[in-house]
Amino acid sequence: MSLKSNISTVDLANLINAHLGSEYLKEQPSWQVFDSPISGRGIFASRDIAPGEVILKDRALVVGPRGTLDTSNSKTSCVVCYRQLEVMCKNGCGLPICSECSQGNRHATECELFRRWKPKDATKINSHILRLVSIVRCFFLNDLQRKLFLSLQPHSDKYYMLELQKATACFEHFPKDREMLEYFYHSICVFNTNAFDGGSQKGFENEGRVRALFPLAAMLNHQCRPNAEHHFENPETIVVTAVRPIKQGEEIVTSYTKLLWSTMTRKMFLKMTKHFECCCERCLDPTERQPVTYKKGFVSNFIQFGS
Repeated sequence: MSLKSNISTVDLANLINAHLGSEYLKEQPSWQVFDSPISGRGIFASRDIAPGEVILKDRALVVGPRGTLDTSNSKTSCVVCYRQLEVMCKNGCGLPICSECSQGNRHATECELFRRWKPKDATKINSHILRLVSIVRCFFLNDLQRKLFLSLQPHSDKYYMLELQKATACFEHFPKDREMLEYFYHSICVFNTNAFDGGSQKGFENEGRVRALFPLAAMLNHQCRPNAEHHFENPETIVVTAVRPIKQGEEIVTSYTKLLWSTMTRKMFLKMTKHFECCCERCLDPTERQPVTYKKGFVSNFIQFGS
């Protein structure tokens, strides 16, 4: 299987329209997909957009539990409905699952697969196995979804390879086929480059954290003075809203960092986790270049924030 995609911007836009369907795609959307002067492809306003206006909604291509790189945190959520719990699957697949979802077809395939790989300890929550769930779900995409998935830009990183190695070490019989391992690694790179981290529906009691791939929202480029923001409507829907007036033809951008971070902090975070150096107007403003004192654990916290 080739992991490279040379799809044109026009064909990609058509794939995204098909992916969104009538439920998510307005008859006359306020956005268009074009090549971006910032990086790769971008989303551009097809008309003037007012502050507070919902620009788009995107459905998840793949969604799964976020997991946590903090192994001291044992709390997690059901891998299907994402309600917080600490109950493991009774069949021994090593995944946390609520009693209701354990009876459904959605869990059955993953349960069988993980049991075939034989977790070394299926009685405890394992963050590396949890993060692997999203990657495994990439195998079950249909043709249209797989084309979209392979069109998402991945960044390679030694930490991503380490993530794969730690996940494989959790099983007795993890597959060692080279092509499959390459697909796993590619999927981890795609996820860690493009995924959004969010929660379940607002106000949901004991909500769990999820990470999801949204093929349209993934094309939102970064600026340190963004004109849009996003939130999760539910684990499988992301909503992008204008935070200031956006003129027709203007690229719709968001921030990959915390807005109140200093220039040095933002640039370091973007370089470490997103593999680019921001040269936006705000980053080039010398009045914002203030010295920063970093506390112990700063780098490791950055890595976890962007994972």
